[in-house]
Amino acid sequence: MDVERQYADLIARALTDETFRLALIKDPAATLSAAGVEVMPNMEYEVVQSTPTKVYIVVPASSLLDDELLASAAGGSTASSAATAGTFLCVCLPGSASTVSSAGSAG
Repeated sequence: MDVERQYADLIARALTDETFRLALIKDPAATLSAAGVEVMPNMEYEVVQSTPTKVYIVVPASSLLDDELLASAAGGSTASSAATAGTFLCVCLPGSASTVSSAGSAG
């Protein structure tokens, strides 16, 4: 299963399974690992929840964007190539399905 689909499935599960959603917010790394997601060592994971009046947009630090990644983003990269570099852009809109995509691609 590709990374983009895997994360979309996790978001869908968090929307329908209150226990899973609370666990994901409380301990993202352990919950992701238990769900079969490869958790990168020495990486900190944080889950935030949008509200009806607040939307979170997460962009990577500019220091994480190298020339190769920027070139692939300009041409449309895949979530799996961005995942390797740790550069996810996640836009979660309240009241709608979440969009998870990599830098440069439409989610």
